Amino acid sequence: MKKIAINGFGRIGRAAFKVIENTADLKVVGINDLMSIENAVYALKYDSVYGNYEKVVTHDADNLIIDGVKIKYTSIKDPELLPWEDLEIDVTIESTGFFTNMAGAQKHIIAGSKFVIISGPTKDTPMIVHGVNNSKEKMNVFSCASCTTNNTSPIIEILGRRIGIKKAILNTIHAYTTSQSLVDGPSNSNLRMGRAAAINLAPSTTGAAIATTKALPQYEGKFDGVAVRVPVPVGSISDITFITERPTSIDEINSILTDESKSKRYNQVVAVTLEPLVSSDIVKSSFAATVDLAMTKVVDGDLVKVMAWYDNEWGFTNQMIRLVQEI
Repeated sequence: MKKIAINGFGRIGRAAFKVIENTADLKVVGINDLMSIENAVYALKYDSVYGNYEKVVTHDADNLIIDGVKIKYTSIKDPELLPWEDLEIDVTIESTGFFTNMAGAQKHIIAGSKFVIISGPTKDTPMIVHGVNNSKEKMNVFSCASCTTNNTSPIIEILGRRIGIKKAILNTIHAYTTSQSLVDGPSNSNLRMGRAAAINLAPSTTGAAIATTKALPQYEGKFDGVAVRVPVPVGSISDITFITERPTSIDEINSILTDESKSKRYNQVVAVTLEPLVSSDIVKSSFAATVDLAMTKVVDGDLVKVMAWYDNEWGFTNQMIRLVQEI
């Protein structure tokens, strides 16, 4: 039984907790977040996207209590001071969004955790996408990339290996996130992210394509992309367009993706569907990518479009927990 700590009890931290609670070989024994324990209880019990939590959640002065089981809860700003050694933590999920480099993540190692997984892309740590580039190297700090990288990189890996891809471009039609504003306001990083998220389509940048090239370095300089943030709280779809190295067809593309979705490597990661899905149908899907086979297009034999749905919170979190299990 691996003992898990979660640093950052936001959308991904709480999703990770719920997934782990239903995973036999993992147990959360420590949670750290700067919000009050009362707020943590409330946020865990009630969720506007995923509904009310089925377990009984209470607390005392120092613990969340889930169906009578106590879990240490702290509000400590500096990760080096966290009680990970006393709690004998095997893996820390770093999901605050603040300690996203090697130096920051290493603070958990100093505190006593054996491994750290960063729930987002980084610039200076190894990046592992479950199923795509699982590493046999010994490392105690790494990133599990982003939700969109986990969605697109399996598709690129599969079709690159089976057919060959010369170059590709991504447009992810992405649910809004906390990086946007609820009503129009200022944004220092991207003016469009300051516009009201629930009533606008907002074109933006995405680092997902570049992050994909870290998992699949053979595509460095050959894969880029953009995002359009849309007025849904969760549920996204990637539109991947690429040029193949040899002629292909819609039937071949769909046949390859269907075959790979049944493989040992990808049967938990990639799904396919011929159902006429919309974004709400993908909510709480554990797959990183659900390929919408009806949307596959091929022009003149080598210009291909593939579209793949993903729950940008739940699917990504399940990928992260699969990495936790592999450590």
